[in-house]
Amino acid sequence: MKPAGAPRRALSFDENPALSLPLRYFLTAPLFAALAAGLLMWRGEPALLTRWSPLTLALTHLMVLGCLSMTMIGALLQMLPVVGGIAVPHVGRVGAAVHLALSAGALLLACAFWSEQPALFALALAPLLGALLLFVGACTVGMWREHAPGSGAVVGGIRLALTALVLTATLGGLLAGAFAWPSGTDLPLQRMTDLHAMWGLLGWVGLLVIAVAFQVVPMFMLTEPYPAFLTGGYTTVLFLLLAAASLSSGLPGAGLRFHQVCLALLAAGYALFAGVTLYLLARRKRPRADPTTLYWRVAMASLMAALALWLWPRGEVSNATPLALGVLLIAGFALSAINGMLYKIVPFLAWYHLQDAMAGGRRPPAANLIIPERRANWQLAAHVAALLLLLAACYQPALTRPAAALMCLACLALWLNLCTAARLYWQLRAPPATITSQPS
Repeated sequence: MKPAGAPRRALSFDENPALSLPLRYFLTAPLFAALAAGLLMWRGEPALLTRWSPLTLALTHLMVLGCLSMTMIGALLQMLPVVGGIAVPHVGRVGAAVHLALSAGALLLACAFWSEQPALFALALAPLLGALLLFVGACTVGMWREHAPGSGAVVGGIRLALTALVLTATLGGLLAGAFAWPSGTDLPLQRMTDLHAMWGLLGWVGLLVIAVAFQVVPMFMLTEPYPAFLTGGYTTVLFLLLAAASLSSGLPGAGLRFHQVCLALLAAGYALFAGVTLYLLARRKRPRADPTTLYWRVAMASLMAALALWLWPRGEVSNATPLALGVLLIAGFALSAINGMLYKIVPFLAWYHLQDAMAGGRRPPAANLIIPERRANWQLAAHVAALLLLLAACYQPALTRPAAALMCLACLALWLNLCTAARLYWQLRAPPATITSQPS
């Protein structure tokens, strides 16, 4: 198979936002993940017994909103101008407001699940829906204009991911409203929860990872471009399958069979992306795999394992399988991909901004030296070990605390590594100290 996708194209830095904008998101996200892991370590087995446990739901939303969505929103505010030539209006003020509201909303929602207090669900709705609507609205205004030539596959996938985010937020808002005012609603909560999870993980997260991969995998991991059959209408087909699976959910008879066919096609579609990505990574120009490449291999393997587990015929009802599916999709697929990209994006942005910020003819260090690879490899090893232990803990709850402790350590190590890049940037961007001679 020879990739025949669109050629690589130059990036546009004319509308590049200040480094502080994406960096606030990237430095906040690992702390939310560490908080989720720390709370899991504190509560132990009761927090990982069933997907319907309030403790489990609190930890899940800390991860998905506070870590995954936090990183993805920060990355989009950075990527849209650079990759698509799309100027997000008032990007500095929008980015600061969304970051603050998303952080507050994620914490409030986690507290609402943890304490099971209806008033907190109502309180969490305002900042969360406000943050997501402001972000989507600003991106929509920006993408209304013509995008840069050659960025159609990336921008098209981002549009669909943002649409999935709107649907996810709508379902989530309805569910939070049902928890806030339990006596005033008669909604099919279990079906809505399944759809909320599907649109969030496969739609918002999955489609955005695919769209971003079309640009960053060839660029940062030095692979061939993705083949044309993926960079064409592939994300549109996946979105339509998600819509068809949602509309046929809960139907009996022929509707149920149609729903199962849609799920099988969805699994095949995402597995195709994972398989092609692994193929491209195996044939990359540099034979030695760096931490980003290894992280993406873990992410794609986790995605394929999750899809197989999702469609595997089940006998007796088990709480372990849905939990393992969540671990594979959230910690295995999404968090691994995000970890890998942060190790490329943050050093690259620091290096780029330092080129203009350093005075006196000084030159910034190479991007691959801004975060020492040895430290990234240690953090990767801790993440993979934690992921395997978390999977085992779904079936053997006694492993919950050691798994959570290791994941907390991995997330804090990521944060420290990113802080290394940020600290180096702030140190080097300052003008060199003036040396004055002292009279003898």
